[in-house]
Amino acid sequence: MGHGRRRAQGRSRGRGAAAQGRPGSRDAAAAARRPLDHGDQVRRLLLALLLAALTGPAAAAPRLIWSDEFDGDRLDPARWTAAADCWGGGNEERQCYAAGNVSVSGGVLRLNARKERASGPARRDGGPRVSRDYASGGVSTKGLASFRYGRIEVRAKLPLGQGLWPAIWMLPEHDNYGPYPLSGEIDIAEAVNLGVRCRSCRDRVRGAAHHGPTLQANRSDSADTALGDLTAFHVFALEWTPKRLTWLLDGKPYFTRPGGRPFDERFHLILNLAVGGRWAETTGRRGVDDAALPESLLVDWVRVYAEN
Repeated sequence: MGHGRRRAQGRSRGRGAAAQGRPGSRDAAAAARRPLDHGDQVRRLLLALLLAALTGPAAAAPRLIWSDEFDGDRLDPARWTAAADCWGGGNEERQCYAAGNVSVSGGVLRLNARKERASGPARRDGGPRVSRDYASGGVSTKGLASFRYGRIEVRAKLPLGQGLWPAIWMLPEHDNYGPYPLSGEIDIAEAVNLGVRCRSCRDRVRGAAHHGPTLQANRSDSADTALGDLTAFHVFALEWTPKRLTWLLDGKPYFTRPGGRPFDERFHLILNLAVGGRWAETTGRRGVDDAALPESLLVDWVRVYAEN
């Protein structure tokens, strides 16, 4: 290898010596000694900047600050609390949430909705016990993990059926701006009645931000986008900075709104599968189709990255 390089260098020196003997070589040498004009200087500077950009250090990779890959055989109590109430979310939902409807297996979190009689407290904070005709699952990071800014990603497969309402969303850890909806709500992804066939049915997923002075004056900024393959897992994401919130489906942004109050506080994450409710039951084919049950919201992983 080394001898080959020396032989090549020797040949190139010979060619250079021959070139110096040609008359045109003196003109080339003189041109090389002439000062560059302004246009040449600008072009060389731009070329240097381009090369620096192409060969400079790569952008820092996003920093993972919280995650759950659901690799165990049960819900991790250090990360999640299973919902246990029959409150109905203030939306006239018809399920009771129970820990028995939450399971983890095969690397997937399962929130299972069933047509079965269930009972529990009427409110999230307690109250008298009531009964419902449906049982389902929901989990929350409240009191365990909350976030302000960054990128939240959830890879999930949404359930199909009339009256089913899966949601991936966030509520403020503390109501620093006042009771709901003053302190806001962020819906990373929610959908109703997926896979139902009717003239007005649309297999779409919605992202939204809610806030306002009262329930009656609750303002919602939202947009929806086609979900695509209903049988596949999809990545639902929120990019959240002090200046803006951006919703993404499978890496593609489809909605952006300004940041600022009340979306400048810490929020915790909620995953749930509701049965019924005003939105689900007043669209599609109306009501709840018991034949669609049992059905599940499947979550492959949840990952939260720090703001770059």
